[in-house]
Amino acid sequence: MTRQAIDSGAVSLRLQLPMYMVAALVVVCDQYTKALVRTGMVLGETIIVHPALRNIFDLTYTTNTGVAFGMFKNAGPFITVLAALIVGCIMYYNREIPSGQRWLRVALGMQMGGAIGNNLIDRPLYGYVVDSLHIHYWPVFNVADSCISIGVTIMILLMIQEGRKSKEQNSSESKGTRDLAA
Repeated sequence: MTRQAIDSGAVSLRLQLPMYMVAALVVVCDQYTKALVRTGMVLGETIIVHPALRNIFDLTYTTNTGVAFGMFKNAGPFITVLAALIVGCIMYYNREIPSGQRWLRVALGMQMGGAIGNNLIDRPLYGYVVDSLHIHYWPVFNVADSCISIGVTIMILLMIQEGRKSKEQNSSESKGTRDLAA
């Protein structure tokens, strides 16, 4: 890497790669599970995973033209364009993330993979998304939905952690200033 690239804040491809690997893993798992559902179940069918989970979790084959958890039905073309823009922003931002931010890259990779799986593969090819994971009293969802939600949760936790560090740093700096003034 040249000195100019280091000074500009861009990180090496080696440091950027984990985000793309996480995204690829999410896409593969998401598309694999959806293919299993499409070929092994009938639309509307429910499979009880285990008798002990009968009233908690099962597999239910549904389709969804909306976004996560069935919101905004029939907004497919808009959602596809929005997802493409978001994926582009994530790819750009990945280049700017400092090297020590491994969990941020994991979170962004999960979100990017979920957006690609649901919105850049399924919607253009089928016009809908396959959902099959059903936790009772919650809408049916899929691996991509889960990864987007987990990625956002990780980012929120990172932001809370960063906010706490910033408060602690500001508190210790102001305490040091008071000590010097005394």
